[in-house]
Amino acid sequence: MSHQDPRVGRMFRRDCMAAVGAVAAVWLIYGFTFWMMRPAFAASDITGLMIGLGVCVVFLNTAAVLAMVRHYGEDRAAIYGTDIYYLDRLRQARREQGVQP
Repeated sequence: MSHQDPRVGRMFRRDCMAAVGAVAAVWLIYGFTFWMMRPAFAASDITGLMIGLGVCVVFLNTAAVLAMVRHYGEDRAAIYGTDIYYLDRLRQARREQGVQP
């Protein structure tokens, strides 16, 4: 399996887009949840605490996803090469059994 296989790049880009979508979803969900809960936070006088906790959670989630994407980028040939190897083997086995992919 060559590291120049174009499928590696496609798989990496697809995973990056999924990661960006997941981070965006986390930000939107936390924003929506805070917006809907702010009257309760204000009534309990914990608005500042909840803002701080929410910022910590979204920051740590974003940092973790960025670190994962960076790692996948550095090691993409090994990570995706293994996936492609087994996908090719599965496709070949199905072909030999007469099953269409």
